[in-house]
Amino acid sequence: MKIFNGIFNGFTLAEVLITLGIIGVVASMTLPTIKQKLDERSNISMLKKFYTEFANATNLIIADYGQPENWGLKDNDAASSQQVMDLYKQRLNMTRICEEGDSSCFAFPVCKYNGVTKITDSEYRSWQLKSFILNNGVTVFFDVNDGWFSVFFDVNGKKKPNRLGNDVFAWAVNGKGKIVSHSDETISGSGANEKEYDYAFEIMENSWTKKY
Repeated sequence: MKIFNGIFNGFTLAEVLITLGIIGVVASMTLPTIKQKLDERSNISMLKKFYTEFANATNLIIADYGQPENWGLKDNDAASSQQVMDLYKQRLNMTRICEEGDSSCFAFPVCKYNGVTKITDSEYRSWQLKSFILNNGVTVFFDVNDGWFSVFFDVNGKKKPNRLGNDVFAWAVNGKGKIVSHSDETISGSGANEKEYDYAFEIMENSWTKKY
């Protein structure tokens, strides 16, 4: 027991083992919390970076092609989905594109913040949407509506937990080209008023901190 000389001097072996056991228990309780906080900071950092990158790309597109309300976008329309994809493909660094019905670019199921399943793999594939992976690992798919579109993205790629408000977020681009929450009054139709998609804006409005 020379290894403990000077550290546990005067303690019995049993007392040393009990102390080490207590240290182990405390570590097992605190390390997951520390990891969770580190993951949270990393995810928020990626969220902020993607917002900046996406906003810049959107502004460039609007400068060249006008506002989305003038693009002729239609809900459940393959041509509209392709149009949005083509516009952003020119301005975002995509390393892989998954065609309609291919869910391999995005991790499913996507769950609500409480862990209940929100979007299944089969449900996503039935929507016939395209998705893509950026060079920084962020995975994205668009859901086009009449005159506006939703953006869903996973900031840590296909790593778990794949939960809304944790690593999966969403926002909408309204007809004027403004990035808004899904509760915003300027959008309507499929996906509008889905408060579960508003976590990104909660973080942004709280100076890029998670308070929920």
